[in-house]
Amino acid sequence: MRIHTDLTPASGYRGVVILIDTLRSSTVAPLLFERGLAELALTPSLRSARAAGAEGWLLLGERNGVPPEGFNHGNSPAELSALDLSGRRAVMVSENAPRHLARVADAERVLLGSLYNAAAVVDVASHANADVTLVCSGFEGEPDLDDALTAGVLAALLEERAEGGVTRSGATRFALSLLRAFPDPLEALWQSVAGHHLRRLELEPDLAFCAQVSASVIVPELTEQRPGAGSAPLYLFAPAGAAR
Repeated sequence: MRIHTDLTPASGYRGVVILIDTLRSSTVAPLLFERGLAELALTPSLRSARAAGAEGWLLLGERNGVPPEGFNHGNSPAELSALDLSGRRAVMVSENAPRHLARVADAERVLLGSLYNAAAVVDVASHANADVTLVCSGFEGEPDLDDALTAGVLAALLEERAEGGVTRSGATRFALSLLRAFPDPLEALWQSVAGHHLRRLELEPDLAFCAQVSASVIVPELTEQRPGAGSAPLYLFAPAGAAR
């Protein structure tokens, strides 16, 4: 197995991609399915999201920490964990992971991974018998500590499950080294740029929620792209195994 890590997204991906946005899209997505959500779409476009909202989709998202006009909820996992979403469809807008999906969508499989579903996403990826690329979303175009640490956690789990030799490439060794520097994931999330941003918004409970390791068995997988109302499509996700 070849494990490659990109601290910010590149392009031209093949094999299996695990898109990491620990704070918070890749944590919220499995949580939504745990709460009973039937269908999830991600998009960077408010216009595309609102068009889906007009068809009855629940709108989740934030701009500068505030849900945009007409949106039902923000992206706080601590708040969303209290909702009953049975049978609902939702569109999620955020600043990082959704805008990077265009770069990774041509890979053989695209999974959303975080600390929250770490063991589960590694199980799915390791059974694919393909190279795995850990793609960190970063924050505002720059690498960030929360996603890099998560890449280290996932790389370590992939190495444990790999049959035969493992080749580390890209920033994989760097990500693994962060595990020694931050044995408590919450500390890394707290110190990250994204973590500082959430703390300024008084969303500290989200950091504790996102620091949970392997609390979920749900692995959101990209299943379809649909045209959006603007230039950005809707990227549809379902739990891995449920829609293949």
